[in-house]
Amino acid sequence: MLNEQEVLRAAGRSAIASFLQSRSVFELIRTSGKVIVFEMNIPIQLAFYALLEHDSVAAPLWDSVQREFVGLMTITDFVDILRHYHDEYGRTGAAIEVLASRSIAQVMNDADAGKRFKHAAEAQIHKVCSDHVKSYGRLVAVDANGELKLTAVPQYANILGSLYDACNVMRTNGRRFLPIITPEDCGVLAVVTHVDILEYFVATFREERRLFDQSVRELGIGTFDRVVSVARTTPLRDVLKILSENDFSSLPIVDETGRVDALYSRADITFLATATDADSVVVNLSSSIADVLQQRRSEEPLHTCSQHATLQFVFELFAEVKFRRLVCLDDDHRPVGVIAARDLLSYFLQ
Repeated sequence: MLNEQEVLRAAGRSAIASFLQSRSVFELIRTSGKVIVFEMNIPIQLAFYALLEHDSVAAPLWDSVQREFVGLMTITDFVDILRHYHDEYGRTGAAIEVLASRSIAQVMNDADAGKRFKHAAEAQIHKVCSDHVKSYGRLVAVDANGELKLTAVPQYANILGSLYDACNVMRTNGRRFLPIITPEDCGVLAVVTHVDILEYFVATFREERRLFDQSVRELGIGTFDRVVSVARTTPLRDVLKILSENDFSSLPIVDETGRVDALYSRADITFLATATDADSVVVNLSSSIADVLQQRRSEEPLHTCSQHATLQFVFELFAEVKFRRLVCLDDDHRPVGVIAARDLLSYFLQ
């Protein structure tokens, strides 16, 4: 027989799962906004600067020859690709110049460098359809209009563009970004993130205190068994390598006593923004993370909580500051866990 806490835990999960299933992804689309799309033959460096200029973190990629989408390009993809060229071509300015001369298509078709496009053509149609989304060409996306007939895979007749579908496909396919598509003309209405979805439902459930009055660690939300942090003296190239190899979105930076001091994001482009030429990019990659942190113009806020914090507290904190990552601390202010927005969503899909 279930005890009271288990009943409340099940009730909380069920309430949010039902809410996500009853809401359309269309409700995430803002009244004003823009989506940029890149053609595969433009220089990848130009695409990167376009992302920055338009304050976008991701853009769909269009292949005009095949006349289909082939994935997304994100800022973190470019950072990972740049680090790959830096390592493969001798850690010199010439390596950066090689990358600057390549188009998106040339990089994607490179067997090694192409792997750094995390939202590209690796999605499989059977996995996608089983989670109630469609592969538009090779772009994993959800339908904004509700029902959709699949001609390529007729056994999957009804495709429902619910928030639950969106969360599920992001979790199953390891996606941080998911486009919302109109099936009639393959128009991209928006590119949503875990934070967008979490922001939508936290506003509804933040007052349901009794349903979420257990600690996030007890509920198994976040990473508590393999928390990785780096010292302030660690070279930036090593930090980027750790982030890429573990598919982390950020890393806690700790001081000499092991206490958390800052958070470094994989999408941080300070080392590029402060560079004057290709050689200075290489110099910056060899700099300590402490030096990089001092140079950055804007930083990802460090949000922390106790390892004993309840899910309700985390909801309240997210509603207030819209964190992407939350570092959980022990009583000595040392990092023992990290909670990302996607961890919160994944908990309600289990």
